[in-house]
Amino acid sequence: MSVVSAGIDFGTTNSAIAVSENGNLPRLIPFANHPTIPSAIFYPADKSGVLFGNQAIQAYLTGQEGRFMRSLKRVLGTDLMTIGTTINGQQRRFENILAQFVAYLKDTAEQSQQEPISRVVMGRPVHFRDNDSVGDAKAEKELENIARSVGFSEICFQYEPIAAAFAHEAKLQEEKLACVVDIGGGTSDFALIRLGPKSAMKNNRKDDILASTGVRIGGNDFDRDLSLRCFMPSFGYQTTYGAQNLFVPSSQYFELAEWSRINSAYTYKNLKIVNEVLANAHQPEQYARLRDILVCETGHKILNDVEQTKIELTETECVSKTLAYVAGKPTIQAARAAFDTSIAKDVEKISASLNECLIMASVKAENIGLVILTGGSTEIPLINKTMRNIFKDAAFSSGDKLSSVGLGLAYDSRRRFA
Repeated sequence: MSVVSAGIDFGTTNSAIAVSENGNLPRLIPFANHPTIPSAIFYPADKSGVLFGNQAIQAYLTGQEGRFMRSLKRVLGTDLMTIGTTINGQQRRFENILAQFVAYLKDTAEQSQQEPISRVVMGRPVHFRDNDSVGDAKAEKELENIARSVGFSEICFQYEPIAAAFAHEAKLQEEKLACVVDIGGGTSDFALIRLGPKSAMKNNRKDDILASTGVRIGGNDFDRDLSLRCFMPSFGYQTTYGAQNLFVPSSQYFELAEWSRINSAYTYKNLKIVNEVLANAHQPEQYARLRDILVCETGHKILNDVEQTKIELTETECVSKTLAYVAGKPTIQAARAAFDTSIAKDVEKISASLNECLIMASVKAENIGLVILTGGSTEIPLINKTMRNIFKDAAFSSGDKLSSVGLGLAYDSRRRFA
C-alpha cells in the first residue's frame, strides 16, 4: 500500500489540498477541475445534504432555502467556537462545522488517491489573532483537534508564507534571499527565507527562515471597506433620523459588510431597531432597503457583489452594478480611487508588518532578490504598487497565487513524513 501525506491550506476565502505519494513530487487535488475550492458551506433547509464550495455558493445565490456560511476560519480562537450558532433551527458547534469542511477536503483527496491519508501538514497564518498569544495558541489547538477528529493521526503545522516559498523553490535554479508576501482572505503574512536548489535538499530548514510576521487583515477586510464606502450608503448608511438629526445605527451595516458576521444581522432585535428608526428616518426610501435586506436575508448576495466589484476594480477604473434583488434596484458606482482610499489604513498596517519582518531579520529591502506574491489580494493595484515600491530592485514571482500555499504544504509533508 502506498504511503500518502498531505498538505491542507484551509483558507478564509479559498482552500486547497495537495498530496505526495511515496515521497514523489506533490500534486494538487482538483475540485471540479479547479485547484482550489471556495471555503463555503451550505446547509439546505430540507436537510437533503450539506454542500461545499461553489455548489454551496450557487445554492444560496439561486434562492435555495437554508443556511450559507463563509470565512469559517475567522472564528478560530474566538468565543464563537464555544458559543456556536443555529442552523435550520438546530444549535451547532463551530468545531463541528469546520470539521465537516476539512473532512470534505480529506475525503476528496482520498477518493482521488484511492488510499487513506493519515499524515498532514496544516497551514496556519503567522498570527490567527493579533496581539493575543493565548488566542493564537487556542486557534492552532482547535484546528489540530479538528484535523484529528476527521481522521488525521500525525499533524504538523507550517506558516502559510513559508509553505508558499517551498512551492516556488522547486522552480529556482540558484540560491535567493526571498520575501514571501501572502495576502489572503483573512490575514497578511510575510516571511524572509533563503531558497534554492541546495537549500531544498536540507531536512531541517530552520536556519533558512530568517523572520516571519503577520497581521489579521486580508481580502475580507477590503470587502468590508469597499462595502461601507460604496454599497451601504444606498441602504441608508450614515443618513440621519429624528429631531436631533442623529446618525442611524451603524452596527447592522458592519455586520452586513463582513462574511464572518453577516448571519448575526438577521435577528429580531436588529429588525426591531430598524423599524423604530425607519419611522423617523430622513431618507426613508434608502433606509427601508436595509429592512428589506434583513427580512429577505439578501446580505450574502450583496457581499458577493462587493467581492466581484473588488475583483473587477483590479482591471478597470470604475464599476457599475445594479442590484436587481434589492428594493428600488439601486445602481452602485464604485471607483478604484474610492476603493484605494477606503483600504488605505489597512494597507499602511500591512506595510508596517512587512517592515517589522525586515527589521527582525536585520535585512534591508534592497537585499531581497526575489519577492513571491501569493494570495488573491496581492492583485489589488494599490497593494501590488506598494510592494513594488518597497522592493524596487527585486524580481517578482506571482504564479499560482491561490494554490501555492497548499502545494508548498505538501512539499513540507513530503520532507517531514518521507
